Amino acid sequence: MFNSCDFILGDNDSIVIVVPTQLPKDQPLTVEVHNKGIIFRSGEEEVGDICCERSDVLQRLVSKAKVGMIEFLNGVPRFPAYISAVAAIEVRIAA
Repeated sequence: MFNSCDFILGDNDSIVIVVPTQLPKDQPLTVEVHNKGIIFRSGEEEVGDICCERSDVLQRLVSKAKVGMIEFLNGVPRFPAYISAVAAIEVRIAA
């Protein structure tokens, strides 16, 4: 399980999540967006939980249905980096 990640922010509110590990591919990936953080799930299993109070990042995520992710195995970047997983986004922010 990981507890940190990075984000690549682009034009038109685009966003890519950079995770420090390889994600399981046997179940659908989901990114749950909460008021103060993000939970990553593979099926029902939690694979990552990060604290994120950056409103710009959270706003970009809640405006999307899916998000691309780049995996850096063992936290080490190996270029060329490419989107290696796509996760559905579930919004869990209280009104």
